[in-house]
Amino acid sequence: MKKVWKKVLLIIGISLLGLLLIVGGFALAGNLYVAKQNADDTPSHVEMTPNEFGTVVAVGRGLYDANGNRFDIKGINFGNLFIAEGWMTVNSIGALYNDDGSFQRVNNQGIVEDYEEIYQEEFDAILADRVANGDFTEEQLNELLDTFFYSYCTEADFKLISDTGLNTIRLPMYYRNFMEGSDEALTMRKDAFEKLDYFLELAQKYELKVIIDMHGVVGGQSGFEHCGTRDMDFWENETYIASMCELWKNIAAYYVNERPDLASTILAYDLVNEPTKRTDFGTGKLQWQVMDRLYDAIREVDKHHVISIEGVWYPISLPNPEKYGWENVLYQYHFYNWNHDKGIPNELFYTLMNTLYMFSDYDVPKFIGEFNFFDDQEAWDKYLHQYDDLGWGWTIWSYKIVSVGWWDNSWGLVVNNLVPKEDSDTVYEDYKLKMDIRTATFEEIMSTWSNENTQYNGQEGSYKIYEDGTLYLVLKDYFGDDCKIDTNEVVK
Repeated sequence: MKKVWKKVLLIIGISLLGLLLIVGGFALAGNLYVAKQNADDTPSHVEMTPNEFGTVVAVGRGLYDANGNRFDIKGINFGNLFIAEGWMTVNSIGALYNDDGSFQRVNNQGIVEDYEEIYQEEFDAILADRVANGDFTEEQLNELLDTFFYSYCTEADFKLISDTGLNTIRLPMYYRNFMEGSDEALTMRKDAFEKLDYFLELAQKYELKVIIDMHGVVGGQSGFEHCGTRDMDFWENETYIASMCELWKNIAAYYVNERPDLASTILAYDLVNEPTKRTDFGTGKLQWQVMDRLYDAIREVDKHHVISIEGVWYPISLPNPEKYGWENVLYQYHFYNWNHDKGIPNELFYTLMNTLYMFSDYDVPKFIGEFNFFDDQEAWDKYLHQYDDLGWGWTIWSYKIVSVGWWDNSWGLVVNNLVPKEDSDTVYEDYKLKMDIRTATFEEIMSTWSNENTQYNGQEGSYKIYEDGTLYLVLKDYFGDDCKIDTNEVVK
């Protein structure tokens, strides 16, 4: 019996040693790759003839402006504006309860933390039903939606992003921002570009570039909340694919023909956010072929703008661009180490990711479109600088967030803390509950959505920069003297 156990222990020991050698080999390879890329150094300037629209273009591994100067993306996502994610917003469809009728989780400030998941498609359906039921009119609904948009997104936000030192905004959008009708027979809305133009005009005023990100496509690309629907039928539905080709063609044509003055503000067209079904390993040939059709639709009318093509969840998720004849493209990846607090340290996770890049190290610019190091400020400092050394652009997720209590783990530069207020008369009971859009009155929704402003540049608002906020501390340290945030605007 002892001999058997000795053999078992020997086998386990050899297996563990082999695993350590493999992991160590990958780590060494990843570190050597980083060192090699540092030494390669993408040129800071190239000789080029500016195109008629003055757009940024991709040359080799770099992005370059109209004067041939390298443009390094250092940005942030403006989530929850054009497409809602329930966890990010003050809106809800009710809290989660235990069997005994008590709330599932309430923090020590008495604030309810857990809510039913809500997708944009469901959010829209609830509001449409309330119109049908006579709770408010179609005109009142449009008034509410406009109030939210122009409250959530004001000039103060663009000034703050610029003052921080950032130069780019990745803007998540939804196909229904532009189109209407049934999913099987979509047509362009008459006001398709009204709000996007407003956003781009403010970005242009503060010399910020914008990546237009199609976060949610018709039929759903992944089935996750951020794509707007629980479905994931897009990739194999010819009607849906044709609609998205037409939409991208219309967007590109509009900013070439109707608003060429805004063309240079658009850094890139981001074809599909996180293009993989939730049941699949990652982006693959099915997605590549569809994205190739979207790419061709844009190129029919616009040869100048960079097109961003995403691959998740691994660096090997995108093909050699030569396979499809893709030119002037930006390869984009999203990385979240969700198990950073469960035994997989950031050092191991990101070193392994770097190693995988060796197998897909194509001659195109690379861009980390979404990422978050949570409250690990050392990791923020290390990997932001590593991205810079590698010549990779980056946009943090995200700019603006609702917090159910006194916490901030880096999800927002400006935060709306839903803390109890003695003098509050809001629908969500002194901020102890998010607003339930199924039952709130027109007046209650209007009151709440009118107060979605950011407190900055003399403007009052519910969203504030906090002195101990992770993103504020990280970006203040990263940009140093280039960070021009007015410290009088920071809440102690």
